[in-house]
Amino acid sequence: METNLKNKVVLVTGGSRGIGKAICRAFAAEGAKVAINYIRNRELANDLSAEIKSNHGVEVISVGADMSKESEVVAMLRQVETELGSIDVLVNNAAYCPSGPITSYTSEEWEKTFAINVTGMFVASRELVKKWLAVEKQACIVNIASQAAFRGSTTGHLPYDSSKGAMVSFTVGLAREVAKQGIRVNAIAPGLVRTEMVAETWEKKKEKYLERIPLYRIAEPEEIASVAVFLASSAASYITGATIDASGGMVMR
Repeated sequence: METNLKNKVVLVTGGSRGIGKAICRAFAAEGAKVAINYIRNRELANDLSAEIKSNHGVEVISVGADMSKESEVVAMLRQVETELGSIDVLVNNAAYCPSGPITSYTSEEWEKTFAINVTGMFVASRELVKKWLAVEKQACIVNIASQAAFRGSTTGHLPYDSSKGAMVSFTVGLAREVAKQGIRVNAIAPGLVRTEMVAETWEKKKEKYLERIPLYRIAEPEEIASVAVFLASSAASYITGATIDASGGMVMR
């Protein structure tokens, strides 16, 4: 499959670990220039950057920004464009996921979750869409949502679940708004993925979760990354406003 991603500039928010890390590697393997966003894990981001340069020989940078702070998001976009060139693909992957029953959450935790997971996505997308429209650039956005947007979480992640539902709605609304300008916007809704975020819960409740997954296994981050690459590629040129279920069959439609 020809992806036509060589030398495209790809920004992955929350790219230093988990699914984001796999996405950075996957785009680099296609010859794309990659910007790895991080908030605290500068060392992890720099290590990944060095690995990608060594393995794929592409241009790659790590760029720190707190997605809940508009000024930092805008500065991040400026840095990426200065160092790598005009951004072609935005992958909104950064996420915050607190745990507990509704009775335990504070308003601050709720607002922090939405600030990172939704408002940060909005600001980055808004700023790039402005630039893309100004130069009539065909580009794309891939949002990393979750099956929690549709099913909720059995382990108590209400703010996260709600924010991912907002991400799905955002994907549809923005896709419809900018489709005629050649900007595509899609999302991926993974089920359980083997990342640091779910490792402890997975080990405690593995059999319970496996019974819910028809493929009877957890996803690897690389499997979600492959879907992200596909959605950003020319092979998906007629797909916009879609949310792709990558759930091992937990959701079938």
